[in-house]
Amino acid sequence: MEPTNSLPWIIFELQQQLYAISTERVTGIAQMPSLTFVPNAPPEFLGVTTQRGNVTPVLDLKKLLNISDNKEETAKAAKLLAKKLEGATEYVREITRCIKAKEEFCVSDTDVFFGDKFDKAFVSDRSEVSDHIAEAQGFEAELLKKIEEAKSAPEKLREAETCGKKLIRALNSAHEKILDESYKMLIFLGDVPGSVEACLCFVVDKVRAVDALEMIEKKNGNRCLYMSGYISGVAHNEKIKGEILIADDKEIVKMVHVYNKSVEENAENRE
Repeated sequence: MEPTNSLPWIIFELQQQLYAISTERVTGIAQMPSLTFVPNAPPEFLGVTTQRGNVTPVLDLKKLLNISDNKEETAKAAKLLAKKLEGATEYVREITRCIKAKEEFCVSDTDVFFGDKFDKAFVSDRSEVSDHIAEAQGFEAELLKKIEEAKSAPEKLREAETCGKKLIRALNSAHEKILDESYKMLIFLGDVPGSVEACLCFVVDKVRAVDALEMIEKKNGNRCLYMSGYISGVAHNEKIKGEILIADDKEIVKMVHVYNKSVEENAENRE
């Protein structure tokens, strides 16, 4: 069964889950800008931004859908990567010093942060981060192997140095990417289909595609009975793997009334 309208759908990610919204009310898509904080705004709103000269409230769709954020986990992972990067850099620096001084390399692996278990499950949606981490883990294992070989074959130390430099590059790339929020986007919605002016917008982790969908379950299906009132069904796309939850644009735009009511109440309280 096809979705109710024939327009393309914007397919996006929130915390590794795929969602889609009809383009019927979409007035634009923009890269995530700096937002202006609004005191006493409803908790579902992150602030406001300006599009085409109009001030537009920014909805936190994750909060609206009761999706937990992984900011704390991301910060911990970034801190761990920074430590591993610092340790690997010192490790390789000592290898280089030993080569130049023609000394035996004798730094213990426990002196750096090798062997730390890194749970990359929560960054699996960001393939570049996941790939860099996997690459670093491979270089780490190879480096330790080269160091072990260098105990009986000192010429292997130079190979270890080369491998160590590759490890540093991979760790640095992973650290940069995990802190990078440039992939985040804003999707602007009008209050009625065909609007040219947005009444609100919401943040997505990543826009995956603008394409057609095939509906596989509507809201009255068994699974969707217990879903958020802002989800109207489940669909899939022939080019993207995974089930796609359909965000109900009609319900989402109603949140602008919550924001406007809050603004009016705050104005009355100031008078």
